[in-house]
Amino acid sequence: MEKSVFNRFSFYDQMKPEDAALLREAVVKKELVKGEIMMGDNSRCTGIPMVFHGRLRLFRTSDKGREMTLYHIREGELCIMAGVCAMGDVEYDFSIEAERDSVLAIIPADTFRELLYRSDPFRVTVFNALAQKLIQSIETIEMLIFESIEERIMTYLQHNANAQNEIKTTHEKMAVELGSSREVITRQLKKMAEKGLIELKRGKILLKVICD
Repeated sequence: MEKSVFNRFSFYDQMKPEDAALLREAVVKKELVKGEIMMGDNSRCTGIPMVFHGRLRLFRTSDKGREMTLYHIREGELCIMAGVCAMGDVEYDFSIEAERDSVLAIIPADTFRELLYRSDPFRVTVFNALAQKLIQSIETIEMLIFESIEERIMTYLQHNANAQNEIKTTHEKMAVELGSSREVITRQLKKMAEKGLIELKRGKILLKVICD
């Protein structure tokens, strides 16, 4: 792939020329359309996706078919969970969905392991990403354990509101992001609307009370 497309990744310019060349020559370009699933459950990881354009969602699906988003992979990031599974040569028990039309570069697992050993900038980036996602996962667990569903919904709405305090989303999407069910989300949103905290509109929610 062309050198210029790798500039989105902070580690690339710091790599030794031979390591950068190894990365460029090994990756395989892949395009995903919005909604396409890249990896299914229980498949052995054969490559680590780097996101040039678009955005991915890493999620798990329960035995009952309920989904929960673990984290998002944005432009200039790689899927650290796939990297961890590649390092340990273990099954990749998660799924990835393209939230937008996306362009990826897939690093073969053996190349990923070699760069991790050879390249300091690459290794630092991987472990920094691992630390960030670990903290993010712990925060998600704390949210599920310690916060009420109303508090979780309010936090979600605040983080996703535009300048007009509107959130364009669906009850199903909120359920996936918050680790709940659509029925629970719908019921709680109605209660919050009755309290005057929000206003429910077609296809969007208006946040009427801004909490610290």
